[in-house]
Amino acid sequence: MGCSQSKAVEVPPGPQEPRPQSPSSNNNSVAAKRSGRSSPFLGKKVKPSALYHHLLHGLGSSELPNAAGKVQAQTVPFWIEAQRLCEKHASTVASYVDLNTKGTPLHVACSLGSARVDSMEVADAAVKCIRTIIDKSPGSISLRDNHDHVPIEGIFSAMAAAKGSSNEDAAATKSAYAFRMEVAKLLLTKNPSCTLLRGQSLYRIAESLTDDCEQPLGPTAEFVKLLVDKGGASAQPSMRGERRSPDDDDDVLAMLYRRFVRQFDQSERFFEGDNSRPEVVNHREKFKNAAVNTFNIIELLLRQPKYTGAAPSSPGGAAENDGDLDCLLVHNAVRSGTCAPDLLRYIVETNLEKVAEKDSRGNLPLHYAAGYGESGLANVNTPESYSKYVIDELLYAYPDGAAVENSDGTLPISLAIESGKKWIGGGIRSLHEAYPEGIGRVNLGDKHPLLHSMSFATMGEESVDETSILGGNDDEEGTIATGVDGGGGRSRKRKAKRKINKDESHDAIMFVQKPNAPVRDVITTMWANEDDGGVQMLGCTALANAAKKAGGSEEAIASVALLGVTTAVNAMKNHPNEPVVQEKACAALTAMAPADGMREISFAASGAIATTVCAMQAHVSDATVQREACRALSGIAAKGGADRATTVASVSGFTALVNALGAHPNDVEVQKEACLCMEVLTSFPDAYLPQLDEQTDAYLQAAAEKFPAECGSPANAIRARLNGA
Repeated sequence: MGCSQSKAVEVPPGPQEPRPQSPSSNNNSVAAKRSGRSSPFLGKKVKPSALYHHLLHGLGSSELPNAAGKVQAQTVPFWIEAQRLCEKHASTVASYVDLNTKGTPLHVACSLGSARVDSMEVADAAVKCIRTIIDKSPGSISLRDNHDHVPIEGIFSAMAAAKGSSNEDAAATKSAYAFRMEVAKLLLTKNPSCTLLRGQSLYRIAESLTDDCEQPLGPTAEFVKLLVDKGGASAQPSMRGERRSPDDDDDVLAMLYRRFVRQFDQSERFFEGDNSRPEVVNHREKFKNAAVNTFNIIELLLRQPKYTGAAPSSPGGAAENDGDLDCLLVHNAVRSGTCAPDLLRYIVETNLEKVAEKDSRGNLPLHYAAGYGESGLANVNTPESYSKYVIDELLYAYPDGAAVENSDGTLPISLAIESGKKWIGGGIRSLHEAYPEGIGRVNLGDKHPLLHSMSFATMGEESVDETSILGGNDDEEGTIATGVDGGGGRSRKRKAKRKINKDESHDAIMFVQKPNAPVRDVITTMWANEDDGGVQMLGCTALANAAKKAGGSEEAIASVALLGVTTAVNAMKNHPNEPVVQEKACAALTAMAPADGMREISFAASGAIATTVCAMQAHVSDATVQREACRALSGIAAKGGADRATTVASVSGFTALVNALGAHPNDVEVQKEACLCMEVLTSFPDAYLPQLDEQTDAYLQAAAEKFPAECGSPANAIRARLNGA
């Protein structure tokens, strides 16, 4: 009709291998008879845009009598017709490029199929159609539309749009992934580097994956395996880095681990009544499969990349893709430099024997942790204390590793010094304490900064300058040398240890109090100094302040909660007897509570609810802990609804609230916060809560009478709800 969309440019074929001959017209006739309709394009002269527009109409309602409620792209005849059109008019329709969208038929077909295929029959027909388009116009694989997307990215975008669809069932999901697998294989086989499957792109793909409850390996894990094997998908460091965005502290591994924890939590969920019922067993089995599939995806993405954007070479000169590293999970987790602290700990603790295992170059995971410096992982922007945390975790699991040489005869401490790590924050001190003799094996030369500290070996113990030995000068901390206690320091190492720890804590405490310290750095500092209550207390305060600064933006709060929730919980678990840590951690959880349920953040699966209740039980007499814990539980339940309210009750949270009322009858703040929390819990009719007993009723009445303005309304509402009024 002369519209602008009929104008186009043709895709240059490019250097490609010979293509198989198109199916004959007899095959077309057979297909037409099988579909029950004839093609309107057969025997007619078609426009170059015919295939493109035909595919665009795939979202229109199907007129076939046996396809009621379906769109055309969910029917086999639609794809057969598209394939036939491409075969008959290949020279024009397959290579069409729309001038407005810069899209091609291949762009539309990939996106449409990924979003709409819902049966194996339709998947098979759609794959055949796309194979024909690729054969006729192989250059389309690398063309970018006006969104800068190549066709394969249409598959990923459609996955994200389809996630959470209310009408999606297991069969439809399996069919959709069968289509995505086959088409991605076609595209990546022809051009493995058509798109970089790293960083933000990889994050979006992983984020769009659904809970895969199929027996492992499920379709999502198989799909990711294809992307790893054929397209070089990897969470290992690349030139573009691994962050989702410059302003976000999330990455693909951390997000997937949160998903894994959520799924695993669901696999152990207890229900009201008989938990041996078939539906309960089925629920648990489904989420167990989902958790296994998700962790398989984590393992796959931790493998060394086979294509572009590879990681730096490993200690000892290892090649980029040592084959043995595909099965050495701990090595790969350490090499990535991006594992969230809780994920790294989980991997180490569940693979303890692998911590002492060497790769083909004789490297332990500890060699990688020591040998990767800022120069090697500059693109990852690893927080300063991350090295210390990783080295400490590995030494805790295998302390003898500090004395193990790799195939080149190099010790971990030598690699740490050569890579420019710091004495405290870089973990060199930890390596030195584990194997003091190792420092004598380092070739320091004539002007290495370490010589300055080693000169104190000739001084008496009582006359040693503590500031120089302990690296107290912040300006010199970055040179490694200021904190290394040379060979002569070995005899007084134990006497000096307390001083060194004090200085280390001082630096960490000062850092977490910096007004504009990045949240990720604060979190890493807390994990690296988890035994220090002061660091944990002030770190939790920093997390609470960061979440409060976000105002009412749940997305901004989520940026803090991504790693902040598990960090606050870790602080509480490591310092159960320190009320001030419990108090500040509860305040941080309250501030982050609006993010519950977003981006795989789960206050139930992370242990935030159970740990908060434990704090109330352990510090019943502490009014401040009770007040802050009540606020935290209230915020979590308000966001999470009946499910979170039930979780609070299931871990004796309701009992803890009642005990708070009884233990602090004259504290208006405790009475108010406890009543408000119980009011939130009882506001969900579907929540499974205990019945109102005489003692609870008496406490509520007393609170309402003593503090009518603060407690009257919530107390009366609670009594009415629990009494069934």
